[in-house]
Amino acid sequence: MTDPVEQGRDLIEPAELPDDFEAFFTRHKKEFLKAAALRVRDIRDAEEVVLEAGVKIFRKWPRVKNHAKPIALAHRILSAEVANFYRRRARIEGRETPYGELSYADVPTGDDLLLLGEHDDLDRALEKLEKRAPVSAACVRLRFLADLSYDEVASALDITKGSAKTNVSKGLKHLQTLMDLSKRGKGDS
Repeated sequence: MTDPVEQGRDLIEPAELPDDFEAFFTRHKKEFLKAAALRVRDIRDAEEVVLEAGVKIFRKWPRVKNHAKPIALAHRILSAEVANFYRRRARIEGRETPYGELSYADVPTGDDLLLLGEHDDLDRALEKLEKRAPVSAACVRLRFLADLSYDEVASALDITKGSAKTNVSKGLKHLQTLMDLSKRGKGDS
């Protein structure tokens, strides 16, 4: 492979990031990625969403770092970026393939579809819960699907730890009702 300079292309120097922004984003990147992956269900899409959110957080960094709860503001920006992701996808749907031309290796297999099917009931129930009780839905997602502690959930949503626990408890009860688990049985435990 030839050097880009030999090809007549100049390399762009990476931007200087403030140390506090870089430390903040590095510390919370995995948490942001988990939260985004729960909503978009594809790791490539989740990475795209997190990077777009990171750019917006960087542009608003003075405001974010001086906010009373910077992680809560960052999660709001991430949530807005998930919505933007779906808006962009809806605009381009039917006009182009999202990942360029799909190869045979990119086509989902039956196993992939079965794996997604396991999440279908939960996804539908979480969507209904989000319409009825958005804070409870967010708490359940962050606590169990993103595997955050109650302190981290409270910090991400700018609520108290007790409120996070209460919303998780109420959210789980609502989900049980929405998924009609009483008819299905308790499962293997």
